[in-house]
Order: sequence, then C-alpha cells, then structure tokens
Amino acid sequence: MFTLTAREFKRSAARAQRVADDQPVIITRNGAPAYVLLSIGEYERLRTAGPVAGSRSFLDIILPLPDGADPDDLFGQIMDEIAADRARDFGRDVDL
Repeated sequence: MFTLTAREFKRSAARAQRVADDQPVIITRNGAPAYVLLSIGEYERLRTAGPVAGSRSFLDIILPLPDGADPDDLFGQIMDEIAADRARDFGRDVDL
C-alpha cells in the first residue's frame, strides 16, 4: 500500500488519485493511519462483498425480525450471551 502524510496529500491530491487507481492509499495524521483513499471500483467491490464467513453483525440479527418481535428482547438475549462468555473468561495470570 502507498502511504502519504496529510500534508503530502494536500500538496499532491492528483498523484494520490492516480495511485489509488491501482492500490489503496493510506493517509496518515501525526504518524498514524487516518484515512484510506480507494478507487470507486475497489470501494464498490468492498461495499458489496458479503460478510466474512462465520461472522455476523448485530444488524444481520435484528433486521430480519419476524412480525411482532421485540428488538429489545433480542438485544437482551445477545447481551446475556456476551455476559455468559465473559463469565467463563478469567483473564490471564499476572506476575506482581
């Protein structure tokens, strides 16, 4: 990936656009990645790509709610699952 500072990007946006036709351009601010410039083709490919296998988002769960279903109840069930997972996680040992 090609990287530019925000200052370099301001001075040479046209160059960044040309590079973005072939690869993502990372724009940094204070030394840390802050933005990514993509071609519209790459953006559309990423936007329309399906979710990663085995993953599910909260929206995947709540959007197809059956008629009359209570989203708050579903949210409560999800939070219960998270709490149950955390109850089994005792963290790691720390040397003091």
